[in-house]
Amino acid sequence: MQTQGEKKAAGSGGRGRRDNTLYQKRQLHILKKATKLFIKKGYAQTSMREISKATGIDIRNLYYFIKSKEEILFLVFEMLHNPVYGNFKKDEIMNIDDPVLQLRTAIREMINSGYDYGDEILLMYRESKSLPKKLLKVILEREQQVFERIEEILKKGVERNVFLIEDTSFTANMILYQLSVYPLRHWNMKKYTKQELIDLIEKNVMKTVMP
Repeated sequence: MQTQGEKKAAGSGGRGRRDNTLYQKRQLHILKKATKLFIKKGYAQTSMREISKATGIDIRNLYYFIKSKEEILFLVFEMLHNPVYGNFKKDEIMNIDDPVLQLRTAIREMINSGYDYGDEILLMYRESKSLPKKLLKVILEREQQVFERIEEILKKGVERNVFLIEDTSFTANMILYQLSVYPLRHWNMKKYTKQELIDLIEKNVMKTVMP
């Protein structure tokens, strides 16, 4: 059952509701439980009633926090994107002058952000087609912005003659693919510690760009 505090948070509407700490806590709880179901059963095979049961929130009250199953999937994607996107948006990486250090930092930050979300990232690759076009467009725009920041670093390195790259666009795409290798192949990479994996991926990426 929904508490009086939850009803107040849910009923306040709009931005005020989204900024409410209790509302955010409940929504995160729903995202985590729903994600486990999506990973186990598949997105299409999971119903809102099953999500309601898993969260312990009556289905009528569930819709106060989540509008639809599609919104849950979208918010899971946002949860994965926000740490990576935030690093670039706040210029913590883009303000580094040395392109070599800049690329190394980007690699480490992105691996760190996604390391504990292997199943969720795999879900994102597998189920992105299930999003409505409007929501998918938002996700792809976020992906594009991260890609553009990586390519910007590569172009700067080429201009300063520290990177030897023929096609910065292709190389940026390949780097992003390599940064996804652990989520996509983690079942076969369990022998590596997190630090070993970061070091190996960083070394491999730098080999592809350095003269």
